[in-house]
Amino acid sequence: MSKKNNAKKNGIKKAHLSDPAIGVMATAEPELSYDDMLSELEAIVSEADMRQAEEETSL
Repeated sequence: MSKKNNAKKNGIKKAHLSDPAIGVMATAEPELSYDDMLSELEAIVSEADMRQAEEETSL
């Protein structure tokens, strides 16, 4: 049995690149450099630490 017939039989559907849920998301901003990503991550961790400390003090 061919692969095409087998896929139809099993109900397998191929994703098309034109499918908006599968396509690559375009952004208006250029990619971040390593240092920019590191700074963003440090800010996220810092905010999470502050929230965690606030939650612990409220208990």
